Amino acid sequence: MYKEYYKLEKNPFQMTPDHRIFFASKGHKRALSYLQYGLSQGEGFIVITGDIGTGKTTIVKNLIAGLDHKTYIAKELVTTNLKDHDLMEMICESFELISKGLSKAALLNQFKAFLNSAHKLGRRVVLVVDEVQNLPPKTVEELRMLSNFQVDNKPLIQSFLVGQKEFIQTLQSDDMEQLRQRVIASCHLGPLKKEETKLYIQYRMKVAGWSGKELFDAHAMALIHELTEGVPRRINVFCDRILLFGYLEEIKFFNAEHITLVADELADEITSPIKIRRHEEVSSYFSEVQTTYAKNNTKNTSLQKNQLSDRTNNLVVSSESVMPLNTVGQKEIKVEMSSDFLDIEETIKDFESRVEKEIQAFKNTIDKNF
Repeated sequence: MYKEYYKLEKNPFQMTPDHRIFFASKGHKRALSYLQYGLSQGEGFIVITGDIGTGKTTIVKNLIAGLDHKTYIAKELVTTNLKDHDLMEMICESFELISKGLSKAALLNQFKAFLNSAHKLGRRVVLVVDEVQNLPPKTVEELRMLSNFQVDNKPLIQSFLVGQKEFIQTLQSDDMEQLRQRVIASCHLGPLKKEETKLYIQYRMKVAGWSGKELFDAHAMALIHELTEGVPRRINVFCDRILLFGYLEEIKFFNAEHITLVADELADEITSPIKIRRHEEVSSYFSEVQTTYAKNNTKNTSLQKNQLSDRTNNLVVSSESVMPLNTVGQKEIKVEMSSDFLDIEETIKDFESRVEKEIQAFKNTIDKNF
């Protein structure tokens, strides 16, 4: 719907992983380098882990797409909770071998014959096992056994294990010692940092055909990062809704208020991609207030959070901006510092007389958050 409005050639924030849209953040480049290093070694296991939605599958697809298919026979296997026999069936099926009706021994012999044939033809066999955290330890051990198929002390197959961070616990268990010794490199993929989130959004828009000026102001970008916590999949879903909102409201440039409105719409959805603030979390906006206060009033460094309204040192807070801080759609508190810090009592009295009710609400919210 919004592609025509923003003059885009395709959806910039599609959910399906596409190796042609690969944003090389620092973490993603590192992970891809490990995969390429593993290929150059021709042996051992490479392990890539990461949180949900951080782009592990995209990295794998990018690697496979870049291989010379005259040299490599590479297949990707997405696993579930499989027994060892079921795993061998899936591996044989992925390499287009007979997979049904054979015993485990027959499956292994068939696969070994396939590996030997590939070796004689000068081909290297690569197996990428995605969602490896779903496999029981005994089944993971079966993958290690495949690396025992060798010719002249060189493995006939190389495996890449890709999964969520739960797999780290599996790998660190006592019965995984032999597999750990064969891991030549491992990497954990985390979320994007604040600046990377901005670059990621700009990159996706450019690839989709955006040729206009900046679409989001700095505050909007910062809020998108905060609410999605820098997870690429969440960013995709959230930004897709933002652009849909922009199309419906005819918005060509987004500020933080627009982002907040979309966040409010998503807040109650079960599948919402954005972060929901918890009561025990300290609002980033309140943190900014504390920082500003501390820098401008060194005499009162012992300020307690439950005494904020009594020790403001002439912090002027707009009465329209004081709202509960535990909601996604909160407004930013506007802070100004007076040039006169001498008459504290008079300042506090004037402050409380103007926004007494709002200050009390503000105190109650702070008490809940600490």
